[in-house]
Amino acid sequence: MRKLRRAALALGAVAVAAGALTACGGDADSAGGTKAEDGTVTLDWEMWAGSEDEKAQLDHLAQMVTDANPKIKVNLRTAPFNDYFTKLQTEFATGEEACLVSMQSLRLAGYTDLLEPLGEHVPADGFDPASTAALNLGGKQLAMPFDLASMLVYYNKDAFKAAGLDEPKAGWTIADFETAAKKLTTGGKSGFGMSFADLHTLSLLLSYNDAAPVTDDVKLQFDEQKMIDAVTWYAGLAKDDVGSVPASAADGGWGETQFVNGNAMMAVDGSWNIGSNISSAKFDVGVAPLPAGVGGSKTYVANSGFGVSKSCGYKDEAYQALQILTGPEAAQYLTDQGRSFPARTEQQPAFKEFLVAQDPDNAEAVSAAVDSITASLSTGVPLFTTKNWDEVTKNMARYLIEVYTGASTPADALAAIQQQGARNQ
Repeated sequence: MRKLRRAALALGAVAVAAGALTACGGDADSAGGTKAEDGTVTLDWEMWAGSEDEKAQLDHLAQMVTDANPKIKVNLRTAPFNDYFTKLQTEFATGEEACLVSMQSLRLAGYTDLLEPLGEHVPADGFDPASTAALNLGGKQLAMPFDLASMLVYYNKDAFKAAGLDEPKAGWTIADFETAAKKLTTGGKSGFGMSFADLHTLSLLLSYNDAAPVTDDVKLQFDEQKMIDAVTWYAGLAKDDVGSVPASAADGGWGETQFVNGNAMMAVDGSWNIGSNISSAKFDVGVAPLPAGVGGSKTYVANSGFGVSKSCGYKDEAYQALQILTGPEAAQYLTDQGRSFPARTEQQPAFKEFLVAQDPDNAEAVSAAVDSITASLSTGVPLFTTKNWDEVTKNMARYLIEVYTGASTPADALAAIQQQGARNQ
């Protein structure tokens, strides 16, 4: 899964007429695709791709759709991930959206009125429950998943051993985490790399005391007491350099970077970085679920999947294509490519096998890391966000770093995030 950052975009949709227009070559145009005289439907599919390898994988999936049903073709349209949602917003606003729309769970709230509820059209059998839940908003399944991610604690096994500390494992507590962070802070190195990135920071706050940034009906609540208490605790990690504070509000990946560079002995990072963190670090890397607070160990989960635009003129064909794109064969193919931790439970063991094969020298660490993903998913909670989440995350960076450095109180900083975000949610 590509790194999950930033936020949902507020959208203004323009209705698109679905009446067919005759085009050159005998194809009939409709929203999101075309239909040829022989009945073959070509569906536009919008997806992000960051390399030629990624695009080749997507082309393979598109061909799988046609191989299963020769009367359905898929026209892949891609954009770099950082540009994807801006492009998608523009397409919906101008009536140029695709039939098949790739979606991230964190951005789902911005597209609830633009995606077709899948309901009985695409069976949900075989998926990890956490993966479908993350793409289900208001009781409507708006996309079907292809991957799944949780947040984990990455730790320096060598440093734990040198400090005489037991390594973290499932069931370790916030108190265990604090003890380790303090003891690991030595020789100019910090026990923990801090963050203000949404999944990284909010997951640890959730595990600490069930603090949540939004209500059940997806309204901001940054100024509620649990959040104030959790941020007060988190900011306290900066005391005596136990927590390494980001250098600036622009350093969104501070904690995980400090960890891999050997300057912080622990950090919260996503499961999508298991392979890269283990291979990049010049020390033995361990991975564990987040430490348990008052309600046990918890993490936010996030993922990506594919949906169907409401304006699609070929919904039946789109549903058929979606079943192939998120089906067992497609899941196995992506797993074999090491694309991401699969949403389908049957393919999840194969993902571990792939990572171990890629890094046999670290087989034990990789295997344990994937086991930690499975353990964390059992208590994982989807993070649903507001339509203006991009603005919210920018304000998190702006104001939380002031708390970490002592320039602002948690209550004042969270009130500012709440007030500015609530105006546009």
